Amino acid sequence: MLSAEENRSCFPGIPPIPHDIRALLLDDSNFDRARIRRLSQKTELSIHLDEVESIEAMDAAVAKQNYDLILIDYRLPVGDGMQALNHVLSNERNKDAGKIMITGDGARQTAVQAMRGGYHDFLTKEEMDAEGLRDAMLNAVGLARQQQQLMLQASQHREFLRQGLVAALQDSDVQSSVVSLVRRNMAGAGDRFNELISRFDAADVDALLAGLDDEDDFVFH
Repeated sequence: MLSAEENRSCFPGIPPIPHDIRALLLDDSNFDRARIRRLSQKTELSIHLDEVESIEAMDAAVAKQNYDLILIDYRLPVGDGMQALNHVLSNERNKDAGKIMITGDGARQTAVQAMRGGYHDFLTKEEMDAEGLRDAMLNAVGLARQQQQLMLQASQHREFLRQGLVAALQDSDVQSSVVSLVRRNMAGAGDRFNELISRFDAADVDALLAGLDDEDDFVFH
């Protein structure tokens, strides 16, 4: 989906933009699709644009192809731009693509709904020109890539912490401290501890604590 050769985004703090942008346009109007296609050719970006007329056709496209960018018209014969967005977000291949909503009017509420729902940018057909389309495309793709990087960093951070906890909990001193903490909390639980004992045999609780004391049997999941 992304080529090795990339352009630097004009938006500060946003990762490099792919040299070749694979885009999908959902719009039921032949006239509007042709206009957006012409404008995209004037953006000075290398864009490969696929076009579909319905959410159903979009579903088929995103199931087969990875896209860097998806442009969606808000008003559709069946469904609308928010429903189309939900379809994209449920697609594993393209849920992280840059997303732009295009509408025939500049209604503020529609724009707010779009941005809150998961779109990265918003354009009106009446005011759209090559420069505005270029800026929106760069912004949407850049923000989408930035979000992907942040999610990856968060995942790596969680894995780092998990591995650290696993290593720490293999230490007998740490295990003893955990056992002591559990015992103190249970001792101070009062009625709650008694309720636990009433639900489970006391021998089961003792076995659990004994297992925590046993270094060989202590496993952290």
